[in-house]
Amino acid sequence: MVTDMAITHWQGSIVLLAVIYLIYRSYRVYLARLEAEKRHVESIAGLHMRTIEALALAIEAKDHTTQEHLRRVRIYAVEVGKELGLAGQELEALNAAALLHDIGKLAVPEHIISKPGRLTPEEFEKMKIHPLVGAEILERVSFPYPVAPIVRAHHERWDGGGYPCGLRGEEIPLGARILSAVDCLDALASDRQYRRALELDEAMDRVVALAGKAFDPRVVHILKQRYVELEKMAQATPKTIHKLSTDVRIERGAGPDAGYQTSAQTVTVNEYDFLCSIAAARQEVQLLFELVQDLGNSLSLDETLSVVAARLKKIVPYDSIAIYMRMGAKLIPQYVNGEDFGLFSSLEIPVGQGLSGWVAQNRKPILNGNPSVEPGYLSNPAKVSTLQSALAVPLEGLNGVMGVMVLYRAESDAFSRDHLRILQAISSKVSLAVENALIFRQVEDSATIDYLSGLPNARSLFLRLDSEVARCRRSGEPLCVVVCDLDGFKQINDRFGHLEGNKVLRLVSDDLRTRCREYDYVARMGGDEFVLLLPGSDRKSIQGRIAEMRRLTVATGLSTDVSMSLGEAYYPEDGSDAEELLAKADKRMYKAKQLRKQFKVAV
Repeated sequence: MVTDMAITHWQGSIVLLAVIYLIYRSYRVYLARLEAEKRHVESIAGLHMRTIEALALAIEAKDHTTQEHLRRVRIYAVEVGKELGLAGQELEALNAAALLHDIGKLAVPEHIISKPGRLTPEEFEKMKIHPLVGAEILERVSFPYPVAPIVRAHHERWDGGGYPCGLRGEEIPLGARILSAVDCLDALASDRQYRRALELDEAMDRVVALAGKAFDPRVVHILKQRYVELEKMAQATPKTIHKLSTDVRIERGAGPDAGYQTSAQTVTVNEYDFLCSIAAARQEVQLLFELVQDLGNSLSLDETLSVVAARLKKIVPYDSIAIYMRMGAKLIPQYVNGEDFGLFSSLEIPVGQGLSGWVAQNRKPILNGNPSVEPGYLSNPAKVSTLQSALAVPLEGLNGVMGVMVLYRAESDAFSRDHLRILQAISSKVSLAVENALIFRQVEDSATIDYLSGLPNARSLFLRLDSEVARCRRSGEPLCVVVCDLDGFKQINDRFGHLEGNKVLRLVSDDLRTRCREYDYVARMGGDEFVLLLPGSDRKSIQGRIAEMRRLTVATGLSTDVSMSLGEAYYPEDGSDAEELLAKADKRMYKAKQLRKQFKVAV
């Protein structure tokens, strides 16, 4: 009996252990499943966050001013949301929307987004689609929390005057109300293409003034209490959005299948209807008549631009005018007159940057833009901008934009659409006159400048020498004429070719320039022969410089260097005119060359 009970007890223990093991095993499987589900949820959450950051990169690639803006708005918005009781998915939705609220700008043309001036009504209509397009894009991502409604409504106003749906008050999602106020605050406190940043305190005051109108008063109240603290948090938070490789040059790719555009097409601003008075119309016609008449009378670029400035001021008043000419990738001031003359004269504006650079790149005008956005205009912190309005139009030649004409005024919104129309009406005539003047200048320069060395050529030399001799005859001052000929130059041409020889001639030209005084004159006579005119130099005072130049050897970087043979002549003892002086100097130079050859043979 006892034995049977022991057996039964032993069997019961085995069954109990098996049950306990099965329960333990099931519990372990359950815990593992929970852990797997947790990792899956975290993976999905991480995927969504990476998707958000990738989309934010797409926004940054379109609008380069948004990278810091998105990061700061995200910090501000999430903290304000916590104060208003948002948690869980609502807070996650606000976090995502803060990064993605401007993704709809992918549908807005870049020249509108980057325009350094106020938008036209047509441009603003195009800009207003971005909240709607952004929401439509995000609806396709299937976020597990409501991101799209916040993005769609982030430009709605508390008083119902916003877009795209005209929602009012509590109809606007709380996340959108938070985002709207925070977005405005950071935009006001940041540099934009069309204006400079405000101080943070001033930006906050402007947001407070719009509480109950544009923004939810509760949101503004919390923002007012914490904006200084939130700004410190934003500055202390490391950047997480990285810049895309938008500036990399891709070498591969021969060209599009359809080929390249063969000629530039002029882009014009939208036509405007104007009701002009009869007096203004007559004045405009008279201006155009006088301008065309005057432009036809001059081929000098400086005179042409000064005529434009003088005639234009009679019908489009301005405080300053700047006409920039495009030289490579920069706009260089060619003519400046009026207020801040020295400042505008020193600017070098990269094409695509600032107000004038935007006009040159996009071939569109700007009406009442902000002059302070010109690169370098406010580079001095002590500089206070006195000019508030700018009217700029592109000057287009046969090969595209050749420059930009900009008028500046001290008053805000000083220029009218009528002023813009007048400026556009004369811009083509100004462009033609400027292009002709530039061609004339190039032809004039080519007639007197040696293309290889950049020095005056033989024609220019004789004119200058005649002038110097006449001046010395009147003043009684001495003049030294030096003729230089390169020794060893023929061997460089023979051994290394004419391209290397040309490089040597440029080296010699640069070296001679650096050795001469500011008022000395260096010219290339032809071949490997150079001439120096040294005013105020007599035989006694110039001997040290002549001896130094005779010892000159130019390091060519090749196995053969070149030296110089010199001959000098002095006015008035060696001749009374240009031909006599050059002949005498040339004769002495060849004598020095023969002596140098004999010396080398003897050695």
